[in-house]
Amino acid sequence: MKRDFFIIRHGETDKNVQGVWQGSGTEALLNNNGKKQASELAEKVKELDLSCIYCSPLLRAVQTANIIVQNRSSVLPVIILQDLRECHFGKSEGLTFDATKKEYGEDFIQKILFPNRKTWYLRFPEGECKCDVFERVFNALNKIAQNSNTKKDTSVGIICHAGVLNALQCGFGLRDVCYDNCSILHLCYDTATDSWSQVFDLNKPS
Repeated sequence: MKRDFFIIRHGETDKNVQGVWQGSGTEALLNNNGKKQASELAEKVKELDLSCIYCSPLLRAVQTANIIVQNRSSVLPVIILQDLRECHFGKSEGLTFDATKKEYGEDFIQKILFPNRKTWYLRFPEGECKCDVFERVFNALNKIAQNSNTKKDTSVGIICHAGVLNALQCGFGLRDVCYDNCSILHLCYDTATDSWSQVFDLNKPS
């Protein structure tokens, strides 16, 4: 049996617009554009036949999930999982990208933003690295996949963050991952082989 995971980034916040490091140590609500993005996403998600949504505990993710599930003809449960939270950016939480470039250098910031298997151990002081993020999110996804034993659980939504998508791209070796707010990454888990694969069957939201 195969299980579909639709991994979704939350809607836009003002801190996204401001170019601020918005990790698990920074809370922010969706701005008006973010709410609009989430409402448009809700229409698209209706076509995916999800059995439930697993969600990061951060407010921007929870707010996105709540917009998705409201005004539906059937109940779509939202389950909060701590391990789906954003990467913690340590002392850079709340600072702008420009400020951290001046502090740590352009090369270091590019390696944090676009890691590979050689650089994903880098982190800001007192923060997480993308390898750490991948390990906790990967474990969470595996638990969901392995505990979904009924037919109705073959398709689930995951509401998370750009740093989580970034870690998954690096850890799984994915390609063409979109980091836009309310974009969707489709992964498939094969219960027979205990393996994950990327599926290219969704148009990226504008």
